[in-house]
Amino acid sequence: MQRLRRGLCATAGAGFTALALSAATPSAPSAPSAPSASASASSTSASSAPNGTGEVNGVPGAQVSWAPLGLNTAPWDAAFAGAGGRALLPSLRSAGIGMLRYGGGSYADEYGWQNGVDVQRCPQGGSDAVAPALGAGGCASGSALSFGEFSDQAARLAASTFVTVDYGTGTPAEAATWAAASRKAPGPGVALWEIGNESYGCWEANNWLAQPPTDYPGYVPSDTPGAAPNPTCPQKAYGSSIGTQILANSYAANARPFMTAMKAASKGAQIGVPWAFGDGVAGAGVPDSSEWNDTVLSEDSSRVGFVDAHYYPFTFSGSTGGGNPTDQRVLRSLARIPGLYGQIRATLSIYDPRASVVVGETNVSSAETTTVCKPVGALFAAGDALSWLAAGAQSIDWWDMNNYGNTGGSCTGSDFGMYTSPGGPSSSGGQRPRPATPYYGYKLASVLARPGAVLAPLPTSDLNDVLAFQSVLPDGKTAAAFLNTNTSRALHVTFQAPPGIQGGSLRTWRYSAARPRIVAGTEPRSAAGGAITLPPESLTVLESS
Repeated sequence: MQRLRRGLCATAGAGFTALALSAATPSAPSAPSAPSASASASSTSASSAPNGTGEVNGVPGAQVSWAPLGLNTAPWDAAFAGAGGRALLPSLRSAGIGMLRYGGGSYADEYGWQNGVDVQRCPQGGSDAVAPALGAGGCASGSALSFGEFSDQAARLAASTFVTVDYGTGTPAEAATWAAASRKAPGPGVALWEIGNESYGCWEANNWLAQPPTDYPGYVPSDTPGAAPNPTCPQKAYGSSIGTQILANSYAANARPFMTAMKAASKGAQIGVPWAFGDGVAGAGVPDSSEWNDTVLSEDSSRVGFVDAHYYPFTFSGSTGGGNPTDQRVLRSLARIPGLYGQIRATLSIYDPRASVVVGETNVSSAETTTVCKPVGALFAAGDALSWLAAGAQSIDWWDMNNYGNTGGSCTGSDFGMYTSPGGPSSSGGQRPRPATPYYGYKLASVLARPGAVLAPLPTSDLNDVLAFQSVLPDGKTAAAFLNTNTSRALHVTFQAPPGIQGGSLRTWRYSAARPRIVAGTEPRSAAGGAITLPPESLTVLESS
């Protein structure tokens, strides 16, 4: 999956009436109050061990980490720089965003952080393309959001940070300098470091493939990674199994000096590597992915604190329906997440049981779609986040904050962004970015996914159509969420109510395709006495008061 800037160059009845939770308007009133982001940043030296386990109402779950809900941003993101970026901070805080990932997808493997340059169009013939690019002139350009500026914005948000270093065109020395310099940057420091973005595929810049010790013959690094399939890619020349093995051998050998140098520069650095899904995950699948995962983890596990899984269940662009997946199919894809997490943990149990799982990028599709402007975008984002976190993921980071697909005053076209991007990539255009629908999904997910909470699935009488979750919050309150993935029928389901969702009163939030904004209210707890009615394509969130 090319991820080079993503789109720039990624019935009434007994019980509750369903909580309409679709594309909320930017001025939607009475949104849920998110936990303070400062709680998310309370620990930047997070343990490399998996999240703690827990139980809610007799159902196994996971303890939510210090920064569960995250968002990608990138050096080219002018909308998050300066005063315009600072104006976004209250909105981010309100949605519980406690993690910011920096580097920019595939762009991370082309970014010279010390000089803030874009070497995307520069010749990449050596082990370090950054210095030659600067010397040649004409092909390097400054980036709008430097690492220092990014760190300053994250500190103002009180968010933890996740940085992907330039493996594709950089050097271990460059990465080590970054790790050392980060200790002097604003805020508490970088919590997570990853070596390269998606080095299991030839859409990524990968100069090391042609370098010792693997010396893959005939590989010519592309001047514009991701623009087209590289004909010298080993997956193309030798087929998927052998080709992926060649990429894995090269990465395992050449990433190791990065890890060693970074650990020497910052002893407590938590370092991660890319996780490759199989072909079953259409928008993120890698042929013979086990060749990558087994090789990298077997050789480098002693240095690896986490794996970064990029989850894009589809590959379509544009609108849902027609020849593309329907809204219902998009939402039902979420049911696969616990099984996918289980596959990751099964491999880690062999090679690196201490390692945690981070979902460093996620969206509906690996191509831009209009789901970010429609109710399904909010519902998918909420279900996606809650499913991965309840399974045990440490954090999940939406791709991405601003992606410049919608540069006008409203969200109408295909994009990846959690916000619109007025003015285009070089300027904020004097207008503030406006929340797109995934923003409201995260806002609702943040009611349950609070740092320190215990989050678990909630079984209901309809396991095919309804995804439900329950959470014991750090303050002792309880919360539940019900996602009706059926786009044509209201459903009345029964469930065993978690403690606290009985008697007294409940805070409620509702969002649906029929009423695409967050509607907040209160209900007597007796109304949720083990049964609830859910409108079609909707999310209902309850919290004990």
